[in-house]
Amino acid sequence: SPTFWTSVADAYKNDTRVIFELYNEPYPDNNNWDSTAGWTCWRDGGWCNGVWYEAAGMQTLVNAVRNTGAKNVILLGGLAYSNSLAQWKSYKPTDSTGNLGAAWHSYNFNYCNNQNCWDSYIKPVAQSYPVVATEIGENDCNHWYIDSLMSWMDGVGMNYLGWTWNTWDCGSGPALISDYYGTATNFGIGFKNHLAYLAQQEEEEAQEIEHQISVN
Repeated sequence: SPTFWTSVADAYKNDTRVIFELYNEPYPDNNNWDSTAGWTCWRDGGWCNGVWYEAAGMQTLVNAVRNTGAKNVILLGGLAYSNSLAQWKSYKPTDSTGNLGAAWHSYNFNYCNNQNCWDSYIKPVAQSYPVVATEIGENDCNHWYIDSLMSWMDGVGMNYLGWTWNTWDCGSGPALISDYYGTATNFGIGFKNHLAYLAQQEEEEAQEIEHQISVN
């Protein structure tokens, strides 16, 4: 609610390392992946189809944060449980600071679960605004989906987080671990290995730069 975000923003406005994701997995217009009614509700709020309460729109929530003086980055997830960014650029709220980005959720069981869709609907947003995949995963106890997804996101300059640090059966929902000692599931192994690969790449690039400097 606006009251909640006013309180949170006021508490963290002096720490711009904190990023605000204002609404987790919006589902207006009966969770339609891309509709004018859904995007209008998303931005403007009100009594919307498929939502049983009066919703605060993203513009109202952004205003609540900015009215406290907070300049923190704000992330806004799109329609269909944050899987759709199809009209995000057209309906994004105004923001006095310009520190606005998109949150995206991507799973193997989502509608937008292939590169053609990512290229058509996610990449255009990422070319103009920060996009953070605040949830990625798969429910098949494997990592083939996130392997291709993370490689694609690396190529377009996106950041991402794995979901979730929980021990439930990975077949019923994505789970990175099988116990709270941190034993990784197959899905978790794929995520961990990819991050390790990126870290190794960065280290090798840094060593190459140091070598070039010493040679010169």
